[in-house]
Amino acid sequence: MHKVYGAIVWFIATLFVVYSFCLNTASAVFSEAIKTSLHASNLGVSIATGAFILGFACMQIPAGYLLDKYNARFVVSAGVFLLAVGNIVISLSDNLIVYTLSNLLQGIGASFAFIAAAILISQWFSGKIFPILFGLTQTLSCVLAGVIHYYFTVMLLTHTWNQIYQVLALFGFVLLVLTLIIVKSPGGYKREASVSLKKSLSIVLNNKQIWLCSLAAATSFGVLLAYAGFWYMRIQLYYSIDNLQAVIISGMIFFGIGIGTPLLGWASNVLKSRVMVIHVTLCVGAMALLLGIYLPHFNISTLIIIKVVSFLIGFFLSGSMLFYTMVSEFSTNNTRGVAISVLNTAVFLFNTLLLFIPYLFVTSISKDFFTYLWILPFFVIFSLLLLYFIKDTYSA
Repeated sequence: MHKVYGAIVWFIATLFVVYSFCLNTASAVFSEAIKTSLHASNLGVSIATGAFILGFACMQIPAGYLLDKYNARFVVSAGVFLLAVGNIVISLSDNLIVYTLSNLLQGIGASFAFIAAAILISQWFSGKIFPILFGLTQTLSCVLAGVIHYYFTVMLLTHTWNQIYQVLALFGFVLLVLTLIIVKSPGGYKREASVSLKKSLSIVLNNKQIWLCSLAAATSFGVLLAYAGFWYMRIQLYYSIDNLQAVIISGMIFFGIGIGTPLLGWASNVLKSRVMVIHVTLCVGAMALLLGIYLPHFNISTLIIIKVVSFLIGFFLSGSMLFYTMVSEFSTNNTRGVAISVLNTAVFLFNTLLLFIPYLFVTSISKDFFTYLWILPFFVIFSLLLLYFIKDTYSA
């Protein structure tokens, strides 16, 4: 019964992740419609949609601390509530300022989601189950977000973006009720003596292993997210791939991530080593990434080769998600939320920086992608080198 209830709690937390993930990228789907209805410029829409990212980034570490210190039911519910309220306000916005502030509020609410899922899994399940369930959270986020965004595109044909946000708000309040009723820490769960945010952060930042894991995750999983979400399009445009096929190729990367994260978490239990699995997957993943970037699109009637390669990139580089498991295992109940938030912040910031860093290496001779995207596999190999200084956290 304990495990069944824990599984229900995990599922609610995963819905929170899916909800926040969809809202994070919904603005991209609605951007043209928003620009038209609010009479905004491209720059204005970019700033407005970027407000979500600002709120998300600023609240990561405070969110982790609140989840360490207080009952998960109230902290998670607060995050869901902020998202739902943000949906309502944004649906009523008639100017860019209100839209921007609403998006900022949504970003603050979304900052709790991924960390909350990790904390609740660690509270309800053993360390061996953590990488599998956390991987499944990632799987469902990738799959459901893709499906939902497809329906967003379809709904825009017959509904306004304001009406879609109203539907999202309704879902948010249903999720809020479920969270208040169901989500809680298990009976008998003991938190250690409460410490301040400054003290918690000091404990985490003084742990060299957490620093190494955060940096290694940023330079591997952060690279994967940057490639899947942005840079692969530069390559497809170079080879004149039509938009539909480019979306399918991107989808294969996320499909690989969705399959890889829980399966490789399970493999790390079977092989009794987190480090071994990360080491092998980063090696093979770097090779797949090199193929994805530099493999010519042969003049054949199908793109099956690059689609398979894209799947392998997502599958193997998703092994870097195990760094989240390792940071959880390096931490105590008193600091786990802050530790995971530090790692997630590192991944998030490096992923954002990678949208700009490669341009620093554009040569004066050519601006083709192959003159600067070498930096992506370079950082994956750097992550691989860091792994030699990280202790394995698996315990029988």
